Amino acid sequence: MNDIAAQYQKFILRRPLMALIHTPAVVIHVTDYGESDKIVTFYTQKYGKTAAIAKGAKRSKKRFLNKLEYFSLLDIIADTARHSSLLRLDQAELIAPYPFLRKSIQYYNGAMLICELMRLGTRENDCDDKLYNLLVWSLSELNKGQSMSDIIIFFQLRMLKLMGYQLSLSCCTNCGIKISNVNTFSFSAVHNGLVCTRCIPVRGGQFSSLSMNTIKTLEMGQSLSLEKLSRLKFSQQSTREALTLLRNYIPYLLQRDVHSWKQLEQNFVD
Repeated sequence: MNDIAAQYQKFILRRPLMALIHTPAVVIHVTDYGESDKIVTFYTQKYGKTAAIAKGAKRSKKRFLNKLEYFSLLDIIADTARHSSLLRLDQAELIAPYPFLRKSIQYYNGAMLICELMRLGTRENDCDDKLYNLLVWSLSELNKGQSMSDIIIFFQLRMLKLMGYQLSLSCCTNCGIKISNVNTFSFSAVHNGLVCTRCIPVRGGQFSSLSMNTIKTLEMGQSLSLEKLSRLKFSQQSTREALTLLRNYIPYLLQRDVHSWKQLEQNFVD
């Protein structure tokens, strides 16, 4: 083997191995990178949350035009390198742009909240097919014009359940007394469940008051299939109570603010 051939062989052996990934994916975050590129975070069906650099995306007239937008459902092909967690996006075909969400500022903000929660609440390359299906279901239902507050509540309930933080709503987490119309309950973020009025002084901390109707609706929201979930409706009072609970509980779990909440707080209840 001559010197040139030997040098080429060494280069081939040192070069990071590349592999193509091909998967449906939802855009959950986009940032500009340099003058012409974008870094896009996806939640994918096959690989969970992952990020990719889209070379030339800011100037693209064909390959990425109007595709790398928040909450777009895409079919992507990307390269993965041995020494980097950042993919290189090669192709992106639009499956569902969810146009209604881009026409209504309220529904746009609701979809942005869902994307932010997916970004903050999931780990890189930790695939969960049920979580992906929940994400797509939630965006699809919002795009149909379903009740935004209901879908936002359902998404968070089911996301918490899939993450191992299902709300404990059957009894007081301190004394064990079962829920009934006779007793009054509040939700404790610290204890991930209900606390009856008698035990609040014992438990201490912050609480979110819940009516019996809200507790029962939340329980059903945690157990129904996605196909039946959109038929379940919250009353105006239950909407306020459920949103207050989730507004306080999820940032407590994440130990950080969820900025999209601020855009939504005036939109949920007329």
